[in-house]
Amino acid sequence: MSIPECISTLIEQMYSLERIVSAIEKRPRSYVGVSLHANETHTLKLIAEHEGISQWELSERMYRTKGATSVAVDKLVKKGLIRREREQGNQRRYLLTLTELGRQVNEAHLRYDDSHAEWAASNLDLTEEELAVTLRTMERVIGLYSQHYLDSGVCVGRRDEPSGQR
Repeated sequence: MSIPECISTLIEQMYSLERIVSAIEKRPRSYVGVSLHANETHTLKLIAEHEGISQWELSERMYRTKGATSVAVDKLVKKGLIRREREQGNQRRYLLTLTELGRQVNEAHLRYDDSHAEWAASNLDLTEEELAVTLRTMERVIGLYSQHYLDSGVCVGRRDEPSGQR
């Protein structure tokens, strides 16, 4: 198989994985008595990793629209997991921080992720070298698509556009 054919197969496998993840995300999970969907837990995790992040920065990091981020943030605020406060001197910018309950939920989620990784490691027949190559490959694919499609909004190499419009 040629390299472009392998890349095409890799992308199709990523779409399959995306569909599986999407199905998993539809099932809420409880962390210290708080029911969250995967999208909410990973939003909370990113806020925990970047305390004081703005909603705009959160949108950028999660490749979401401002509207979708606002909906996710509203849900987390309503559940008492985060605080959304206006930045001093800037009435348009909101900064996000975790509440104590948010910290507890995030820690429970991190423990769940660790146990899930242990489960996957025991059920996948992969060597450390295979995993290292996979991680490097994924980082490069994500970097390429992030830079040339998500960040710029332009999909390089589209065949449905006249060559002068690329």
